[in-house]
Amino acid sequence: MKLFSNAGKIQIITLFLFLLGLVIACSDKTTVPDTQASPTPPDRVDVVYFHLGEACACMDPAGDSIQSMIFFNFQDEVVNGKLTFQRLRLDEINNSDIVAKYNATPVSLFINIVRGDTEQIIAVPEIWPIRYESETIANLVEYKIRQSLEGNIQ
Repeated sequence: MKLFSNAGKIQIITLFLFLLGLVIACSDKTTVPDTQASPTPPDRVDVVYFHLGEACACMDPAGDSIQSMIFFNFQDEVVNGKLTFQRLRLDEINNSDIVAKYNATPVSLFINIVRGDTEQIIAVPEIWPIRYESETIANLVEYKIRQSLEGNIQ
């Protein structure tokens, strides 16, 4: 009794060679050069907080918290021009260009990472569910600013 036909033997040999090649390919320890450079710090990071009219009692603490956190934690970066902070009224006519640039809505926060002539504007909407917790807002924004200054934010 014949166990395998000639065609079956060819299929088994082909499968064996395929699996052998797969094992060899997967076990190859050759390193591929890293084509992604480590993140480069930006020239500047702009933090822009928008509010509508006179900030209400629920939104004023958020802006105050962000401004205080920047003042206490990033003095060197502000002094050397690596970090800026703006707190702007959305409804002031003088701010219309910057409002349009950021596509700002009432009570919004943005981080703008500037490298040469390139700007990467990142909205930070996740602070609004926690808007009444000033310390949590400050911690979140501080983390995002640090990541931005290091070039590690997407």
